[in-house]
Amino acid sequence: MRLLRLLACVTTADWDEEAEHLLARAANETELQAIIGRYAPDLPVPSADLIALARSSTTPAELRDELHLEFQEFNAVLAALGYSTYSYPDVHEQTFGDFLRAHADALLDRLRVHYAAVADEGGDFSRYTAARSLHDLRPDPDWLSRFMTPPPEAMRGRVREWLRQHGADDDLERPGILQPVDRLRERNASAADALVARLIPLVEAWCRRQNVEPPTGWRGAVFLESKSYVERSGLGDLVTLSEDQLLDAVERAVGWPDGMPKTADPTRLSLTPKDLAHATKRPQSSGTTNGTATRTITIGDDEVTVGRDQLSAIADMAARSVGESFLVQSGRVRLEAVAGVPRPRTGTSSPKPRIVVAKMNQANEDQRSAIGLVGEVAARAWLQRRYPNVRWTSGYAAVVNGDRDASDALGYDFEVEWRGTTRLYEVKALSEPTAERVEFELGPSEVDAARRHARDRRYRILLITSALAPEDRGVFELPNPFSAQGRDRFKIVSRGLRYQCSPLARG
Repeated sequence: MRLLRLLACVTTADWDEEAEHLLARAANETELQAIIGRYAPDLPVPSADLIALARSSTTPAELRDELHLEFQEFNAVLAALGYSTYSYPDVHEQTFGDFLRAHADALLDRLRVHYAAVADEGGDFSRYTAARSLHDLRPDPDWLSRFMTPPPEAMRGRVREWLRQHGADDDLERPGILQPVDRLRERNASAADALVARLIPLVEAWCRRQNVEPPTGWRGAVFLESKSYVERSGLGDLVTLSEDQLLDAVERAVGWPDGMPKTADPTRLSLTPKDLAHATKRPQSSGTTNGTATRTITIGDDEVTVGRDQLSAIADMAARSVGESFLVQSGRVRLEAVAGVPRPRTGTSSPKPRIVVAKMNQANEDQRSAIGLVGEVAARAWLQRRYPNVRWTSGYAAVVNGDRDASDALGYDFEVEWRGTTRLYEVKALSEPTAERVEFELGPSEVDAARRHARDRRYRILLITSALAPEDRGVFELPNPFSAQGRDRFKIVSRGLRYQCSPLARG
């Protein structure tokens, strides 16, 4: 009866209290048909068919969809009758997200054109850094009562208004006029690496000659922090950075010795070849803690000694290996349902799927730690490309950055500010490419953190594959194994601490 009343109200303006009274007192279907036919003659189906459809429908939404009724009008009638209205926020988020991804290049170009001009004039371009991720561009809340799925024209209007709020051109179809952002980023990152390579011996030599201590940052991962600052500032997206701008970035990232001229020119620093000859290279000691033979890892074409005293050097080398081919990856992935550990089929030639494990048994502890650090450095760069505020919280950050609040006991490696809350990322690094099935371990603190956040979707896992091969390195953003999204997507293979999953093609 409720559905008949609702449908009649949707389809006619003549439905009133008298019709309501008669409908409520109808003794049989024949009387129902007569009342509906009299007071709601414009129904999309005969009254007999309508009554049958109302009996078979369990919700107003089913009836609405069967009869192709207009969504906004249907919701308005629901509200007028005191019923709950329908809305589909998840559908809106997904549809609008797809629209943004389809137009991401145009959106970024329009922002860059505007903020590059601002930067050239010495203005404040800080809004660009937050805007480039498009995180503050959300579906219009008013759409929820109007559309089951937001139409393209509404989404386009929303995006154009957002661009105008930034002072940018709102034409999404016009071809871009700036050089591709990936090329500009690569050029500026390479320039930053080259400058830091020149500065390290200069700073060491100048400080020795002046008998002063360099800032603490110069004892850590100078390449990593300088490159990170250039990325965070956003200026490297907008202009080709001059040496003065790069020097400013280095100073902001790791500090600058008091009294030292801000230059990479040894003549201006009054440094002689003899001064520079005494500049030492970073120590490449045994890297072991138990007196065993030296162990190394190779990142790309570069070999580095492992060990706790080498973590800053490893972090720097890892940072220099992170390129645009990795940073532009979406991280989106579809996980296959995992019913159990695969077994060879009897009577067939199908081999058992290859399983790649995030912890190499053949490597020593120093090598495993080094691979984990490389993964975190890559993950940090990937996160900073997408979020303006990223905090490194793992034990590696405590060693490399001297962050006393960082600790593996937290159960995650990164905190990321996200729309009024904080996302938590745990990084797992594989030295090999992804396979049909990958395996990783969650430690006790990581399991505790994942369980605490099983309902709020804040806890994520970043899987870094081919961590030591920059050209093949990949990133997969996985759900919390304890969350609803992770249910049936992970297989517990060892006392609840080791998990297997099957990543499929990136979305």
